[in-house]
Amino acid sequence: MTQLWTRLFSKHGVIAVSLGVAALISAAFLFFAAELLNQLELRSSDQIWRIGAVHADERRLIVVDIDERSLQQIGPWPWPHDTQARLIQKLAAAGAREQIIDIVFTDAQPHEASFVAAVQQQQPVLAQVFTLDQGGQPSVGALAGALDWATCPAPFAQSNGYLGNFAALKADHAGHITPRVGRDGVVRHQPAIICHQGKSYPALGLAALMRGAGERNLTLQRGSQWFGPAWSLRSPNQGMDAVPLEANGDLRVSWHLHPDSFVSVSASDVLADRLPADLLKGAWVLVGASAFGLNDTIATPFEGAAAGLQVHAQIITALLDGRTPFTPLAAPALQAAAALLGLASLVALSLLGRRFPVYLLPLVATGWALLFWSVHAMLLLQQAIWVGWSAPALFILSTGSIMGVLQHAKSRLDRDRLYTHLSSYLPAPVAAALALQPPSSAIKASTKQVSVLFADIRNFSAYCEARPPAEAAAVLHAFFSTAAPIVEAHGGVIEAFQGDAIFAVWNGDPAPDACSPDGKPAPPPAYHAQRALDAAVALLSAVHGLLPDPAPAGLEPLALGIGVETGPAMAGSFGQASRRTHMVMGRTVTIASRLVVMTAELAHPILVGEGLAGQVGAVGLESMGFFMLDGMRAPHHVYAYPLVPEDAPGQSH
Repeated sequence: MTQLWTRLFSKHGVIAVSLGVAALISAAFLFFAAELLNQLELRSSDQIWRIGAVHADERRLIVVDIDERSLQQIGPWPWPHDTQARLIQKLAAAGAREQIIDIVFTDAQPHEASFVAAVQQQQPVLAQVFTLDQGGQPSVGALAGALDWATCPAPFAQSNGYLGNFAALKADHAGHITPRVGRDGVVRHQPAIICHQGKSYPALGLAALMRGAGERNLTLQRGSQWFGPAWSLRSPNQGMDAVPLEANGDLRVSWHLHPDSFVSVSASDVLADRLPADLLKGAWVLVGASAFGLNDTIATPFEGAAAGLQVHAQIITALLDGRTPFTPLAAPALQAAAALLGLASLVALSLLGRRFPVYLLPLVATGWALLFWSVHAMLLLQQAIWVGWSAPALFILSTGSIMGVLQHAKSRLDRDRLYTHLSSYLPAPVAAALALQPPSSAIKASTKQVSVLFADIRNFSAYCEARPPAEAAAVLHAFFSTAAPIVEAHGGVIEAFQGDAIFAVWNGDPAPDACSPDGKPAPPPAYHAQRALDAAVALLSAVHGLLPDPAPAGLEPLALGIGVETGPAMAGSFGQASRRTHMVMGRTVTIASRLVVMTAELAHPILVGEGLAGQVGAVGLESMGFFMLDGMRAPHHVYAYPLVPEDAPGQSH
């Protein structure tokens, strides 16, 4: 289990796990929440249209609006047919090249002859509506403008009802105005062709384009080029550019032009001859209604309630410019390539290890997601290509987030493992500090009041010379393994293992307002001195029976000598940044080490310096007199700790 855990949290293991989990998350979203991602793309693209919409003076298509002012001046809707006939004739007289009427005339009136005559004479493109809901729907009026197709191809929607113009009009050109309303109410698509009873009827914009190009029919062609659309509509006589379609046969609405770009005039001004001269000359005219109550209101990327004619104005101008947006056949491959590119960067940064902060991986993934969105926006605005960005962004964000979390967890595990290793070679507080500090060549040390313990196995050098190395190593290992828990149990820290000796320290000189780690006031130096002395007694007792006894033939018996002292010492790190050591040094340390040497001479296993004796009280200690310790310039008072029989290790002292 430990080996498996180690493999999972290796560099390559973290990358593999991140990829696997991110792939599962992405697959789950694509399978169970595909519509959520689709809505995210659509709504973000609405923002793209709002930001990148062009403010131009569009004069090729003029909007004639049946607005509130028109209803006030002409009368309530529906207007009499002779009024509608006058509007058509006025537009023709003003020089309009094409008339596209976003109105369905369902009711015949007693005096419609003038209207029928105007339609027959000017040949405007009339509107009709289909129902795409399931179930039987009523059909009103007559349909017109069907394409000369033998059957209705598969990609196009089937209708079960319609709303057409009254039969007497006999319109030659008609197009449907059926929108494809999104779940949020915004119109972003329109079926290019709708099928009804085996016949195919084009959208209003397509019908207007055919009328302007003099085309009577269209051909459907399946896409075969990587960067081409799934389907396209073409004119047999090459009179109009190919029209790209989505995979389901829809036209994707281009909101490239800001609504303010279109010149809109009131229908009442047309009827009253109040238009500027030559405004309509040679232009296409789109007649529609924006007046409240005429039930022609839709939501667009620009506003929540707009006139439905805006959709047709955008579709027609996009068809004229050849910039109808479409999704290329290569879109999935392009998204996969983008995801792989972002993934490669995350993997490369992850493999850099310490040279790259792992917590930045989610930020890098977010940057890639924003880049995908930016490329999608650029292609949509400049090339009218809809590539999509949510799927690769989801994968990269998932991978980067998971990889960042796992890499952070790995770094924590590595740091804990490093700390564990360091604390087995250095004092635990020193290891903890070093694990969080950068390398430095400066001296990092301070003077503290400490209690020091040296414990040395006497005669061990001769023992090592006479016995096999493995046996000597076993004795030393047993001694170190016994000493370390005793020192730690008494609040000390093993500073170093020095050959066959241990060096332990108790730090006992806190500032007056300092506190211990548990928040309680730190203990005084006397407390640490007593604990060091107690540790010496416990260590001597624990070693009894651990050292070989009796000694091998010809060898002096192994025995433990311990020296303890309390006083000031300097503790810290020394050396270059590339090779440093931690040391506790000073007079106190020197005295303790010299006391160990004297234990054999004075026949006492535990000798105490005058500094520690002053802290714990000389009462109970046996004065051995003043001695000139090796390397010291002044005599030092030495005390022995008298052992009672139960403390004695079974050796003479």
